[in-house]
Amino acid sequence: MPTARWGLAAASAPCPTGQTGTCVYAVGGNGNGGTTVESYNRLTNAWSTLRSLTTPRRDLAVAAAPCPLGQTGTCVYAVGGFDAGNTIVGTVESYNPTTNAWSTVTSLTTPRSQLAAAAAPCPPGQTGTCVYAVGGNNNGLAVGTVESYNPATNAWSTVASNTPRLLLAAAAAPCPSGQTGTCVYAVGGFDAGNTIVGTAESYNPTTNAWSPVASLPTRRAGLPAAAAPCPSGQTGTCVYAVGGFTPGTVGTVESYNPVSNVWTTLPTAPTPRAQLAAATTTCPPGQTGTCVYTVGGVIPGGAPVGTLEALDPPAAKPSR
Repeated sequence: MPTARWGLAAASAPCPTGQTGTCVYAVGGNGNGGTTVESYNRLTNAWSTLRSLTTPRRDLAVAAAPCPLGQTGTCVYAVGGFDAGNTIVGTVESYNPTTNAWSTVTSLTTPRSQLAAAAAPCPPGQTGTCVYAVGGNNNGLAVGTVESYNPATNAWSTVASNTPRLLLAAAAAPCPSGQTGTCVYAVGGFDAGNTIVGTAESYNPTTNAWSPVASLPTRRAGLPAAAAPCPSGQTGTCVYAVGGFTPGTVGTVESYNPVSNVWTTLPTAPTPRAQLAAATTTCPPGQTGTCVYTVGGVIPGGAPVGTLEALDPPAAKPSR
């Protein structure tokens, strides 16, 4: 990635105008003023610099979902974070790849930084796909606040809370065994006592309820999560938790299988990183299937990096 940074967030969405396919978008972070937006095109193995965020931010959350009212297609939403003055904000902006432009939409009801986000079916009483903003830091405290943004109405709704955590990760994947549909998984982070935890929970939009699932084997904070095909020897879609700190910066990779409610330890990432970002899209040329891309972050010693790595789930055999 051209701009080394940590505290960024990422999502996959249609590539910007003039390109084809799906790209990985790296948004904000502690680098170049916090407004940088770059997209990676796996077909060309190249990065593009895009229109900057209107509001500089780090430790924000990002998710891809339908564009807001009056626009068509899929947009990238940048939610919350610390602004350039280190103030926690509830600012939400949406990026439209077709126009290469950011639009300001309704702010979070509860301003937060160090939160996580994922796109999943809207909560009861609503239709379509919503962006869920999960947990985070509100005035120095870990919170369990969860809000959902409906692009069709440009409105946020407060839904059931989860266990308070900040610097956690979130991803949408099939619900755990015994439930149907797509759930939002919240993984790891610092709890309200400032302890790093391996807590994992799933939110079911149909029931507006959180359920505990198996905890991360390696407790971590400052990690991202992404959903992709399960690793070798398993079927279905799994949630991947990559890197973070324990408190030392690690390259630990673990995948959660909703069917078995079990985490699998996979080969460690080549570059240990914390406060990095992750997104899922088609693997690089020469590979087939869907990969988990990890981007940016801070390495042991504290230096920000622009490193981009791709995990090919079928090739990721469990560690022995």
